[in-house]
Amino acid sequence: MIVGQSPMDVKPSKGLKVKVNAVREAVFGEDGVEVKKAVIPTGKNAAGTMTGRTLVGFAEVEMDALNGSKHWYPVEQLTTEKGEKIVEEEIVVEIKEDSSEDADEEE
Repeated sequence: MIVGQSPMDVKPSKGLKVKVNAVREAVFGEDGVEVKKAVIPTGKNAAGTMTGRTLVGFAEVEMDALNGSKHWYPVEQLTTEKGEKIVEEEIVVEIKEDSSEDADEEE
């Protein structure tokens, strides 16, 4: 279990059925990424299936009931069909910094 994660939290995964309660979505285009207001219908049309792809707090969800397209919604605005919270796992990446002394020794 992730530190700070409750037993009711679920990691994003491919094929996971989710309910979308998002007020914004990320739209990827040729010029970059734009976050804009999302229009999500209520009820069964707010359901989707996760593709398993996540990126900086957003998850890709295939919205068959809405329009059949894939949309990127904030992870914190998704829940499972049972109401469990979706939580993106944070992976700590350590980066070694080269000091100027190391660079001098290699020359």
